[in-house]
Amino acid sequence: MVKQAGKKSKSFKAIFSNKKNIPMLIVSLALVVAFLFFGVTMVNQNADISRLERQRDEIAVKVDDQVETNKELQAVLDNENKDDYIEQKAREKGYVKSNEIVFYDISAGE
Repeated sequence: MVKQAGKKSKSFKAIFSNKKNIPMLIVSLALVVAFLFFGVTMVNQNADISRLERQRDEIAVKVDDQVETNKELQAVLDNENKDDYIEQKAREKGYVKSNEIVFYDISAGE
């Protein structure tokens, strides 16, 4: 075995026994903990950003659909035949005029 001149190998116990090395170890440990903390935080932030972007896209689609619906309803309100449209929607919900006679087809259930 050949030993290198001028180099000593320090054991773990020797590092802690020297009081000058303790602040350096504490700083090193603090840096490792800080890097781990910020790494985990970045991963969580990226996950939140992805989730919120998907949510934004879904809401944008809903807004576009609602704008289109509003345009259609505004066109109905601006139209001269809006009473016909209101009557049609009322009949779809089962409403009838006060002087109408309603017939129910019960043969369809057989």
